Amino acid sequence: MKKKLSIISPVYNEGAGLETYYREVSKLIETDEFRPYDVEIILVDNASTDDSASYLEDIAKKDNRFKIIFNARNVGVFLSSFNALSFTKGDAVFLIVPSDLQDPIDMMGDMIKKWEEGYLVVAGRRAKRQEGAVIKFLRAQFYNLMARVADQPMEPGVGEFQLADRRVVDELLSIPDAAPFIRGLLAELGYRPFIIDYEWKSRDWGKSSFSLGKLFRTAYDMIFSFSRLPLRLIMILGFIIAAVSVLFGIFQIALVLIQGTAAGRGITTVITALFFFSGVNAVFMGIIGEYVGRIYQQIRYGRRVAIHRLINFDDDASGR
Repeated sequence: MKKKLSIISPVYNEGAGLETYYREVSKLIETDEFRPYDVEIILVDNASTDDSASYLEDIAKKDNRFKIIFNARNVGVFLSSFNALSFTKGDAVFLIVPSDLQDPIDMMGDMIKKWEEGYLVVAGRRAKRQEGAVIKFLRAQFYNLMARVADQPMEPGVGEFQLADRRVVDELLSIPDAAPFIRGLLAELGYRPFIIDYEWKSRDWGKSSFSLGKLFRTAYDMIFSFSRLPLRLIMILGFIIAAVSVLFGIFQIALVLIQGTAAGRGITTVITALFFFSGVNAVFMGIIGEYVGRIYQQIRYGRRVAIHRLINFDDDASGR
């Protein structure tokens, strides 16, 4: 009996570019590296607002190996793709193969070989990027920051373009995270990947919906999801402020003993300190509130994605 491979590709407003995706992926799964396996490709449409749905329907009619999930609303690429994991049946799963083909799909054959050699996770690492200097710099700083502040170390440059064994996929699905980031969850699980370097290409069509603002939001979410450093900084800064306050109080007492009291002395200092510590307190409350809000989201909603419809899945397909 053949082993099965699953490929997950998120879609959002890709339009006619999906024809290129279908053509290239169809050629890929007919190559010698893929021929020994049964292959399923799960395309997840994250409530596109263009004509992507019609292209996806045409692809599904032409080839039943391509299975389509239409989300009821846009839940973000990470949650959408993670939810698709529950529909996979492969012995190994390509976690995210973007439908814009910026990650090199011709490398997937090498990833399969390493999986067959016994590696449970095979990860692509973006050693080079075809993108603007500013955003390249910001990405590099983010990866370096996460490598330092995350509770579990993350390999810089490694994203979700990875091949994971079914055992790892089942472990991921068992984590009840309401806002899952696959690269962070894999780091927490502790599986050491085999890493293959590659060059991340610029888009051949369309425009990325992953704006600079969304990149900052992703960085923000990952820091609060996988690092307790902000809470530790609150505690450290609290101790520093307390120590400075004590020293300032001792200084004021000494000043009174030496010079005596003077009406009006220190009013500016008091006003400045009042506004400063009010601002610090607001920051502290905001950081704590962010963590509390995530706990609330986790308890009330959990990991929830509403599916509008499915194409080419079995009648009983409803996720694991």
